[in-house]
Amino acid sequence: MVDFSPAESRITGVTRDVSQGGMFVRTSRMPEEGQRLLVTLRFADGRQMLLQGQVVRTFEAPALIRHLFPTGFGMAIRDNQSYKRFVETVAGGKPKPSGG
Repeated sequence: MVDFSPAESRITGVTRDVSQGGMFVRTSRMPEEGQRLLVTLRFADGRQMLLQGQVVRTFEAPALIRHLFPTGFGMAIRDNQSYKRFVETVAGGKPKPSGG
């Protein structure tokens, strides 16, 4: 689960697509491209990780193909060692190529 704050509200999304350069967040409430966000990754065991990122792209899938292509946004995350270690752990100890 991912919480992100584009203004004074908190919006929730989901991600499974993470890389060293960032992540794709599935959500129906889209921030604007170029917007800086505070993001909280929430893990099943109760841990949380606070990140800062920037929206680099958005994608709203047409209704007929949403089951194939999720609506959401790509967010770049730079210079965060905790996040990089998390991605390496998810990848089984191997760094994934950057792609944000």
